[in-house]
Amino acid sequence: MKNYKMIIDAQKCVGCHACEVACKQEFKAPLGYFRTVTLYLDTGIFPKVKREFLPLMCRQCEDAHCLKACDKNAISKVNGIVKIDESKCDGCGDCVSACSIGAVYINPFSKIAEKCNLCEHRLEIGLKTACEATCVANAITIITNEDEIPKNAIGFKNHPEDKPSTLHIGANEKMKKKLQQGRSFSPLNYEIYTWAE
Repeated sequence: MKNYKMIIDAQKCVGCHACEVACKQEFKAPLGYFRTVTLYLDTGIFPKVKREFLPLMCRQCEDAHCLKACDKNAISKVNGIVKIDESKCDGCGDCVSACSIGAVYINPFSKIAEKCNLCEHRLEIGLKTACEATCVANAITIITNEDEIPKNAIGFKNHPEDKPSTLHIGANEKMKKKLQQGRSFSPLNYEIYTWAE
């Protein structure tokens, strides 16, 4: 049995949004809805300023709050991937409310919950995930061998009880201010007024 794990190096990310576009295209995400988001943060004081980026999607949590919140048994974890069974989901939104980073949304057309599933259909046939295949900076990597985890890769937690399987390198903790539990990723994440500390 494989245990897929995503490693994201925020220090390599150039903020191009290619991962988001590839993800939206792969899953035909509706306008205004995202499985993947890249947060921006401007830090420092002129002339010593820096723009930091943080690619973020479902972190495939070890103790997934969305899974525990779903009383329809529509969410499970297999091969390291937290999956939604569309045949069981009734679109109640309990999983959306439970996610501390907003990585789940209800599709307004199908009324089914959607989130990153690590492009499971691609991994099964030996392809890279859409985001990894598209990333121009090689900031996203999917691994199955725990020995490949970089020593400086840690889970990006929005709440202390979060147990993310996806690990980040160089993620600025101040990015947490841009996230709200139960509020799905939104185009408002890109507003310029939210970029500064």
